[in-house]
Amino acid sequence: MVKKVHFVTGKGGGGKSTLAAAFAYKISQTGARTLLTEFNDQSFFEDFLKTEKVSYSPINFRTQLDLALWSPESCLKEYAIHLLKVESLYRLFFENPVSKSLIQIAPGLHELALLGKATSSPREHGPVMKYDEIVIDSYSTGHFLSLLRAPSAMAQAIQFGPMGEQSRGIDKWLRNSDFTKVKVVSLPESLPATESIELYEQLLSEFGIKAQVVMNKLWKIENSHLQKLPSTVQSHFKNKMAEESEALARFSSKSIPLLQVPLITEVDSVKLIEKISEYLND
Repeated sequence: MVKKVHFVTGKGGGGKSTLAAAFAYKISQTGARTLLTEFNDQSFFEDFLKTEKVSYSPINFRTQLDLALWSPESCLKEYAIHLLKVESLYRLFFENPVSKSLIQIAPGLHELALLGKATSSPREHGPVMKYDEIVIDSYSTGHFLSLLRAPSAMAQAIQFGPMGEQSRGIDKWLRNSDFTKVKVVSLPESLPATESIELYEQLLSEFGIKAQVVMNKLWKIENSHLQKLPSTVQSHFKNKMAEESEALARFSSKSIPLLQVPLITEVDSVKLIEKISEYLND
């Protein structure tokens, strides 16, 4: 049974996917059976980690660590087949043009399908998953809040019947702090720091989730090294260091703890996530 689900989010371009892989690797090293999955239609990790094709059915990447790709359509299909028991019935009801069009425009249905899959184990609903923990490379900041709000909105709109019941169950487990973990990846820059602080506060006030914030790609250049650089280069890095210090101070003023990850210059993607994992805890 899945004991924890870790959602990794953050502003686009901040290293969210790389950090998700590093967290998954770190967790797998404890001996926990771990799944690293993506909310997407195409896999980032397939190219980044140079694996065989990543799809809905998990593939093994390392000891105790598998990879998968979860799209809303694939999650909905698995759930429907699990209920109907016969795939031909699924095709009859869900793969005709009218049903396909309705599914595409139905508000919140895609989000509900993804979160239904993520919370299916503790709800004992759907096919059994063999993992102890799941790490999800989720949507970026704004879209991530919309994702988490979808089950509650659906439960309010449809208060009776299976859809309302499932929505309430999903929402309940998303608000369970022992089960749902959120990692917010930020950069030591003004805009990412602002977005991360706002998301941290919103998650805490709206869902009771105390997110773990990771400050990624810190320069951490010592003055002794900085002074050896040409004056024009010194000026550039002094500005970067000032911006970095200001971003860190903003989190400190809000009493938001940070995991700090330095900028790591490693071109091998597997070695990169291994090195990053040394700075993380789960």
